This record gives sequence, structure tokens and C-alpha cells, in this order.
Amino acid sequence: MRKNRLILFFIVACLCSCQNEPVGLPSEIEELEFATGSICNGNGEYKIDNNNLLVNYVIPNNLPDSYDLSHLLPPIGNQGQQGSCVSWAISYYMKSLQEGIESNNQPFTTTSTMSPAYTYNQLAQGNCLGTQITETLELLKDKGVCSLASFPYNDTSCSLQPNEEQNDLASTYKISDYKSLSGQNMVLEMKALINEKTPVIIGAYLSSEFGKIDNFGLAAYREHLVNYSLERCHAMLVIGYSDDYSAFKVVNSWGNEWGNDGFVWIDYKAFENVLDEAAEFRVINQAYIAYDL
Repeated sequence: MRKNRLILFFIVACLCSCQNEPVGLPSEIEELEFATGSICNGNGEYKIDNNNLLVNYVIPNNLPDSYDLSHLLPPIGNQGQQGSCVSWAISYYMKSLQEGIESNNQPFTTTSTMSPAYTYNQLAQGNCLGTQITETLELLKDKGVCSLASFPYNDTSCSLQPNEEQNDLASTYKISDYKSLSGQNMVLEMKALINEKTPVIIGAYLSSEFGKIDNFGLAAYREHLVNYSLERCHAMLVIGYSDDYSAFKVVNSWGNEWGNDGFVWIDYKAFENVLDEAAEFRVINQAYIAYDL
């Protein structure tokens, strides 16, 4: 593990006050470039999808102290300089995990790994900035997603659109539905979902503290006063947790040389704070789960 100090050049289209120009963090930070791409309000506010909410979910009282789905993921990927993080979190990681479970965890190949480009290109339409979590989930529900072998990812272009054959292949790999998390009792709710092999898609507001090494030697995102004028939003997939670390394990799309081999740990406090408007560390702006068809 190494300390990752970075400049995030955010290629994102944000609502309201967010801009499309890259934004640099303090000059003393090592100049490494990473893209984000989740559309958000840019102020830490948690978005609840009241028309599509997970309700009446029963949380068991015997959850283990830790759980980890990372062994069910495809290889760590890298979105490069496109604002395609949403499609990496949903189409590549989440949907590949779902299909891997369905195939009894056979080794991943390009034919069994889902393509982030299939969904991203259809939404970006050549303008390789940010996309929304809900529109990506709707596309997976309506059309599905095809494999990397069928529709390779190219981080220098997002204009290529799928043909009829690729759409036919994608129709096999749909989700049946998706739900938003209310933010109530969020840590326990997410733990229970992860134990059911249901990872959680999140949108997170990133500051210069994101990925810094913590007291456990982990690349993490710990409690701090957030400056909402400098940073932007990023989509990732929550695939584990540890009570020893008081954090959720999250897979990122910046390659396996970033963070802890491509992973980062986000403090439980970030999820406890989602509905607390007075909280200084309020960085989770949305959370969804999706069901395999």
C-alpha cells in the first residue's frame, strides 16, 4: 500500500453550481490525473428517490463484524480520462458481479465481464462528461448491457453506439429493478444488503482527503470538514465492510495502482451523516441497489 496524493481533474457535468472545467487541488499534491463523472448537486445533500424507495427491508440482528464481496468482482478497471465512473460502478462492477454469481463464480473473461462503454456511450453521445446513476440503471433495466468482448471500452472516445447485434446480446443481461436507500439506519441496512451479496451503488462528493492513508494504513475517506467549493462527485460500488475499521470497502475505477489495489475505505460516519444537515462530513449524495433479472 502506498500513500496516494493526487490532483483530481474532474471531467463531470454537475447540476446547479458544478462546472465542466477541471478543478485542481492544492499545488503541493503530486500531479496524478483521475476523472470522476457522477452528476450531483455539489453540496453534499443526500438525494432520496421517494418514488423508488427500498421499503420494509428487514435487517437481521446477527450480522457479522465484517463481510467482503471483492472476490466476486471482475479485475479492477480504469476509466481513464472519461467521466464514466457511473457506468464503471454499475455496468462493469455490479452487473459483472451479478452475472458471475449466476455462473457459479467462473473466472472472468472479456466475454463474461460487462462493458461500461455500452451504457456510457449511449448516455454520453460523444460528450464524454458525467452521467446520472438513475439513467444508467434505467438503461440496464430497459436494454441490459453486453460484454467487453462485444463492446470494448475506449477512454479516448464515447461516440460509438451499439448496433442491433450488440443490443440483442445486451438484452440477456438486464436488471429487473432498482431501489434508492432512504438514509435511515443506513449503516446497518448496507451491511445487511452486502451480506445478501447485494452491493450498493453510491455517489460521493470527493475532497482532497479522499484516498489518504489513515491510522490503519488504509487508503480511506475519513471524517473532516469538507470544502464544497473545490471538489466534485464520483460514483463507486460498496462491496464490503469492517467494524474493526469502522468503514465500508469500496471499489474504484482508477486502476489497481491507486488506493489499496484499487479499493478505498469510506468511514461509517459518512453514511451516518447523510440526513444530518449540520454534519461537517456529509459526502454521500445518493445510494442505490439493483436486482438481477
